Formats: sequence, C-alpha cells, structure tokens
Amino acid sequence: MMSAGVQWLADGLVALGLCFITAAIIGMYRLPSVLTRVHAAGAVPFGGALVIIGATLATADGWLLLRGLLVAAFLMLTIPSSAHAIAWLAEKRPELAHDKGRRHRHEPEGHERQ
Repeated sequence: MMSAGVQWLADGLVALGLCFITAAIIGMYRLPSVLTRVHAAGAVPFGGALVIIGATLATADGWLLLRGLLVAAFLMLTIPSSAHAIAWLAEKRPELAHDKGRRHRHEPEGHERQ
C-alpha cells in the first residue's frame, strides 16, 4: 500500500504537468507566428514528463516507474529537436511560416476566401 504523501506527490505532479500542457496548447493556438508557437510548444515535453512520472509513481511499481522515466527522457530529447527543425524551416522558408488559414478568421461578412 502506498503512503498518503506519495499519493499526494503523484497527484500534484500529474496536475502540474497538465497545467504545463494546457498552457502550451493555449499558446500554440493563440500566438500569431510559427516561431512563437514553437516557443509555446517547448512546455509540452516538461509537462508530459511530469504527467508520466506522476502516473507511474502512483502505481508503486518499480519497473513501471523505470519505463515511465525512459519515456519521459525520450520526450525530453525528441520534442525539442523536432521544434528546432520546424523553427529552422520557418526561418529558411518564411513563405511557409505564414498562417494562411488564420488570416481570414476575422473577415467581415460577404468577403470570400481566395
């Protein structure tokens, strides 16, 4: 049986991780350019790692905790490198960095998209 302190720690880690992921999702939706969205996406690996570690800590299984730590390490290594690749492409090809779908969101009625 798990102690109450470990359960509270696990719940706190999951809640904190979900807060980071939620802030990243809101930032990725609300920010105007590709580079600022990539910056907001930087909170995802840390939040994901916290959720995974908290969830595996709650099981009190050593092997599952080890696997969760390995998955968290994989997230921490791969997501920033893919974000770097996206930012590099946006810097090299600025015509691809414009968000054409959002440009027409606040058009007045009667105007058609091209």
